[in-house]
Amino acid sequence: MKRGRKLLLLCLVLVALGACYLGVRQLTAEPEDEEGIALAGPENPTLLSWTAEGSTLTLERGDSGWSWADDGAFPLDQSVPENMTAALASATASRQIDAPASLADYGLEEPALTITVQDEDGTEYTYALGDANDMTGEYYLLRDGDESTVYLVDTQLYDAFHLELYDMVEMETLPEFGSVTALSVEQPGGSLSLRYEEDSTGLYYNTGSRWFLEQGDALLALDTSKVSSLTSAVTGLYWKSCVTYDVDDQERAAWGLDDAAVVTVSYFTALDEGEEGAETETFVLLLGGSCDEGTYAMLEGSAMVYLIDSDTADSLRYASYSSLRSDSICSMDWDTVDRLDITLDGVNYTISFDVTETETDDGETESDTRYTWDGQELDSTQMESLLTALNSLTATADASGTGEEEALVTVTFHRNTGDAFGELTLSLSAWDTGSCLASFSGEGSRLVERSAVTGLTEQIQALFEA
Repeated sequence: MKRGRKLLLLCLVLVALGACYLGVRQLTAEPEDEEGIALAGPENPTLLSWTAEGSTLTLERGDSGWSWADDGAFPLDQSVPENMTAALASATASRQIDAPASLADYGLEEPALTITVQDEDGTEYTYALGDANDMTGEYYLLRDGDESTVYLVDTQLYDAFHLELYDMVEMETLPEFGSVTALSVEQPGGSLSLRYEEDSTGLYYNTGSRWFLEQGDALLALDTSKVSSLTSAVTGLYWKSCVTYDVDDQERAAWGLDDAAVVTVSYFTALDEGEEGAETETFVLLLGGSCDEGTYAMLEGSAMVYLIDSDTADSLRYASYSSLRSDSICSMDWDTVDRLDITLDGVNYTISFDVTETETDDGETESDTRYTWDGQELDSTQMESLLTALNSLTATADASGTGEEEALVTVTFHRNTGDAFGELTLSLSAWDTGSCLASFSGEGSRLVERSAVTGLTEQIQALFEA
């Protein structure tokens, strides 16, 4: 019994020693010289073919460059075969294993990647890559089917050739956008058209507004930062991947590109260096359906379909006046206001803005505003706090109707602009326990927090009670 146990232990030790010997033999074989063992293929191959996971791809070199052997129309990125050729030209082994006992020990009985290369006179070179060494990360390799020697090579060959077809596609170049001047989104459910105005004088009461939504003959002002985020969805666009280079009708329908949202962007691009002026360019993008990997998209007139980030696509597809307008209820430039008419609890108050300008010793002009009501000067700190509160009113949501109750407070702004926006009215009325309805300058009703309106009315009352 004891003898049997000793024999068993001895067998286990021998097995362990054999495994250690194999590992040491794999890792300690010396290279022929410090520069490694040369395994380079032809410098000017005419054919590159590789098989991985049962699939074979072949590239051929012709007079006009490299092409996919199965379809010369495939938009092949020429840097791919160039990288492959460079990897072959510099292929070296760090060490070699002579007379390997079993190719299966190195993953070479069924190689993970087999590369076949042809030079100009038809001579073939083959490289079979098996497992990666757990310690060094290098791959075991057979060259030209010679099973008597296994080499260890770095990852360069594997990385250059372990590609699928669409890893090699040359995707269409997106433009370098200059200044965007217009953006529209057309889709079966409706359309959205935005335009930029460098000078908005006469278009809107706040001349700092630059972007507008076209709604019939009217222009509705938008929030500049929100539109900037929207246009950035286009100017920062990138292709995640290409799904086809030659879309057919069936694929277009399946990917939602038959009823695509059409995004059109107009932008200025600078001319060549040394030339003056700028040209207007147009970019058109079609947005289709979505999948787990992204949203299908393509350029107008193209046959190539890509996946793009779905958040980017949705920001364009679902843009609306509601999502792009300013959250501010009114953003008044107080230098343009001469008078305020306020109605609170049925009482009318008129506040005059009297501006005095004085010249300083250094030639600068200083302005000082006095606020008067019924011949009395109002406290300037309280008054300026009230003006800040008016400008700070912020919408929490759009309202679907109009308030039924009488306005809690009404403020009419009399301005010195001499245009259609010389008189503007803000009306605040009750809506529910948490909100009030705000209507300003015919821009539609919106909801604001009731606490903000309560604070505003308290400031007005305090101003006239002082």
